[in-house]
Amino acid sequence: MLRRLLASLSRIPGVREATIVDEHGRLRASLVADQDSVVFAEEVPMALRESDALSEEAGMGKVDQIWVTGDSGRYGISSMAAGSALIMVCDRASAIGRMRHEVKRLRPSMSELI
Repeated sequence: MLRRLLASLSRIPGVREATIVDEHGRLRASLVADQDSVVFAEEVPMALRESDALSEEAGMGKVDQIWVTGDSGRYGISSMAAGSALIMVCDRASAIGRMRHEVKRLRPSMSELI
């Protein structure tokens, strides 16, 4: 079922990969053919903890999503239930607003399955 929800994300133009990792960076579900190529999966939990600490220190509350745009594309990390995270790899021209909306829309369903 998690793979089906990830597949709905992959139908958004520009989304190349969608993966869920647990709180230790271990793969839970993915649409990536080569599981060894999942982008920085082991670093994601640490990135979320660090960004949460910075955000709380700044008085902004908990981190919901992190989006990074570089020369070759976008990477999105979204916190999920039980310390897990969704990782999305997208083209640079992808619609970030639509991706943010879809992640928020799917989060309750994904959280039930994690």
